[in-house]
Amino acid sequence: MPPIFAFDKMQDGSGYSVNCCDQGHQAAALRKIFTLSKMTWNEIQNAPRHGLGTEKIARKAIKAAIPIDVTEDVTFLALRYNGKAPMVGYRDGRTFHVLYLDHTFTVYDH
Repeated sequence: MPPIFAFDKMQDGSGYSVNCCDQGHQAAALRKIFTLSKMTWNEIQNAPRHGLGTEKIARKAIKAAIPIDVTEDVTFLALRYNGKAPMVGYRDGRTFHVLYLDHTFTVYDH
C-alpha cells in the first residue's frame, strides 16, 4: 500500500512548517510527496536513504520542539524532499505524519 501524508501535527510558526519554506522547497516537497505516493512503503524502505528511501532519526537527536501528542514510542523517519533536505516525521500504518520540513538542516545533526 502506498503512503498517505498528513500535516495535521506540523506546527505552524515552528520554523519548519510549509509556511516557513520558500516556494522552491514547497514545490519540491509536493513533487516528492506525489512521487512517494505512487510507491509502497516496502519500496521506500528498500530505496537509497538519500534518494527515495528513508532513514531512522533518534528521538534524542531531534533539536526542534516535538509536538506534545507525539508519544515516546514513535520512531522518527527522514524522507529527502529537496536534494538532501529531509522532511521528518513518523509512520503510523500507511500514514506518514510530516512534522518538519528541514529546509535549514537544523532539526537534527546531519
